[in-house]
Amino acid sequence: MLQRPGDINGLLGQLEAKSRHNPDDLELMQRLSRLYLRNGNSKAAEAVIERILKLEPDNAQVMVEYADCLIRREAFEEAAYNIERALELRPGLSSAFIAMARLHEAQGCVEKQVSFMMRAANAAPDKIDVRLALAELLKRHGDFNGAIGQYKLILEIAPDLEAALFSLGTMLLRQDDLNGAMNSFRQIIRNNPGAFDAHFNLASCLFRQRKFVMAANHFRVAQRKPELAQRSLYLMAQCYFKQRDYDNAIVTLEKLLQLEENNVSYLKSLAEIYEAAEELDMARDIYRRLTSVAPERPEFLVRLASIMIALDDYERAEKTLDTLFRMHPGHVEGHRILGDLYARRGDHRSAIEEYRRTLMINENDAQAFLGLARVYRALDNTDEEQQALKRAAEIGCEDPELLLRLGQLERKLRLPASLDRFRRVAELAPDSNFAKEAEYYIRHKAA
Repeated sequence: MLQRPGDINGLLGQLEAKSRHNPDDLELMQRLSRLYLRNGNSKAAEAVIERILKLEPDNAQVMVEYADCLIRREAFEEAAYNIERALELRPGLSSAFIAMARLHEAQGCVEKQVSFMMRAANAAPDKIDVRLALAELLKRHGDFNGAIGQYKLILEIAPDLEAALFSLGTMLLRQDDLNGAMNSFRQIIRNNPGAFDAHFNLASCLFRQRKFVMAANHFRVAQRKPELAQRSLYLMAQCYFKQRDYDNAIVTLEKLLQLEENNVSYLKSLAEIYEAAEELDMARDIYRRLTSVAPERPEFLVRLASIMIALDDYERAEKTLDTLFRMHPGHVEGHRILGDLYARRGDHRSAIEEYRRTLMINENDAQAFLGLARVYRALDNTDEEQQALKRAAEIGCEDPELLLRLGQLERKLRLPASLDRFRRVAELAPDSNFAKEAEYYIRHKAA
């Protein structure tokens, strides 16, 4: 009787000793050859298989295992002969089709590899591992619909098989079939509440459906897996941000920054949240850190300068823009922000020049048109203000305040479009003060 070995080498030693005492024991030799293969010693496995075939020359399964050894040492013709011989003896032998698939894989023929794996799966429809291998092969070579079909066939036999459910879910997620993917991940979680990867992927689907509260709950579970912890926390912060729960978003990102204090993504998100929460002084401090951590990225200098302008810190804003233009000469958005700086200082002529410089490079910069509109309003130039706002609206800017102001100007200039502007304001923000004012103009037949 074999003793329990401490490792695979110990088991090999026992089998070798047993085989020496029983040289004609076919079952023992097969166990020994397979163990050699598992241990990577295909030469020793081949020698044992040759002994078996001398005793049983028509053993089809052993021929297949012999072919596997031959494939490993690239004796492809001899391997093909043994597989074909095995199939003559036992037509439809699934393991022979699998060996032929391995042979074609070794020869770089993907089409034949897939073909023989399909034959193997059809020859043994109840062998889930064969169909699972086929599905993975199809997925690896980009046949996603084929892979999905195989996973569904597997689930008809084993509806709770986690590997098939997870792979099917990820494939459906890749194809933007969020509901189908969610069904797979939910089934996994019902059977295994501790399936953290399924929680993470389900949360990702919910996030894309803008179901942020539910997504945050699943990200919270997923973070219990160390490999998913930081990604889950980061996406939880994004869920809080989308819900305008700025306090929890900030706390979550601060936790992440304790782990990676200079992570650019974390800092950028934190700065954006402080901006949304209108804590501009905190946003300014984070953008300052970002300009040190990632000096090669101009957008952080741009945001820093913009916030400094909003905080009336014009001198530091100008210095920041000087740094931007020194490192990134001619930066388009930087010139627009410089226009904002001039406008806030009351230097309207310079502001107009900067906005027009921006529009010479990017004629669809809505923010530059809005900047021009503000300057022309300060100058009481109704015609130019209306033209600037109209261009911003044509580009796609649908801010209710912009449209209300544009409608008022067009009403003043007796342009027929004004009524449409007011109606659009009421559609975009029906409960806002802008809508109430727009409704007043609508009632009084705006044009």
